[in-house]
Amino acid sequence: MTRGQRHEAELVAGRAERVWKANADTVASQIYGAHFEDLARQWCFEHASPDTLGGVASTVRPTELPCREHRRRHELDVVVTESVSFAADRIPAIGEAKGTEAPVDVAQLERLEHLRGLLPSGKVGALPKLLLFGRSGFSSALARLADRRPDVELVDLGRLYGGA
Repeated sequence: MTRGQRHEAELVAGRAERVWKANADTVASQIYGAHFEDLARQWCFEHASPDTLGGVASTVRPTELPCREHRRRHELDVVVTESVSFAADRIPAIGEAKGTEAPVDVAQLERLEHLRGLLPSGKVGALPKLLLFGRSGFSSALARLADRRPDVELVDLGRLYGGA
């Protein structure tokens, strides 16, 4: 049975609103989430200031990082790489993009800090900045924490669409 067929009986019975509500989180993460991640990478490459990124973006891509502690690979939505003539490429910033309806919280910052520790040491000069992109904003606890940390940047929809 394919995904589309799973809810066919309910849809035929006129329960489309119920099916939609039950699957809204899946749609948000699988469709809206992927698009939001693309927007975050594009913003880093085309619009973010060097102050925001800790450098100039030559490339911005997603990646996966192996983790011995968790015995698996972690997905990283945004990896900003800066290429400078006659020097090795470096990673000035990494980021996580959350296209969910819930605000981004401190747990996402903690996860990003863990991922920063998994970066190859040869690619990291100064400590890379941590970028958190939130479609639905940020918890007050995360906003307070980010205000005290020069290595953390919070990017909401207003900033994504209106400023660097």
